[in-house]
Amino acid sequence: MRIPLFLAVAVLATGCRPAPKVSTYEVKSDAPAPKDTVANATPAPRPAMQATPAMQAEAAQAGQPTWAALPEGWTVGPANAMRKGSWTLTGPNGSKAEVAVTVFPGTVGGLTANVNRWRGQIGLPPASEADIQAAAKPGKVGADEAQRFVLVSPDGAKSTDAFLVPKNGSTWFCKLSGDSAAVQAQADAFTKFLLQSKLP
Repeated sequence: MRIPLFLAVAVLATGCRPAPKVSTYEVKSDAPAPKDTVANATPAPRPAMQATPAMQAEAAQAGQPTWAALPEGWTVGPANAMRKGSWTLTGPNGSKAEVAVTVFPGTVGGLTANVNRWRGQIGLPPASEADIQAAAKPGKVGADEAQRFVLVSPDGAKSTDAFLVPKNGSTWFCKLSGDSAAVQAQADAFTKFLLQSKLP
């Protein structure tokens, strides 16, 4: 049987085409972070507590403290329903710090949550309830018993010196925070100021 010429040419042309090339690509996934890097990462600073309108209304009913005479160099800052007192101050070599006295209804999460929030604000990792209880020092704001916590950032640059006072269904926070040099220089004046003041 004879094959028509045009079919033979078509078959021959098809057979002469080069085979299609198949390209392969290797996609590399991001390498996992070394364990040491993850373990040593500095925790992100935690934001300050945000007050709801209901909390502000309750805090406004807590009353206003009676403050002692201001230590030398303290400058009065703005106050609001939650913040009952605010002062700015300076320390050696231009270092700066702030004193803030706030009140919140209830326990606002409890001791562990509050201290860990302060720790996070200066780059410290969370601590256990047992460690926080062990770190608490006795203190006073006026005649009221307080728990005092002194915290220093990992690099030593920032510090927090805070007194926590539960009273009449609310929690008072008296906090000196800022550059470590200023916080340490003003710690005695801060403690004396709180002792001579009076919560409502």
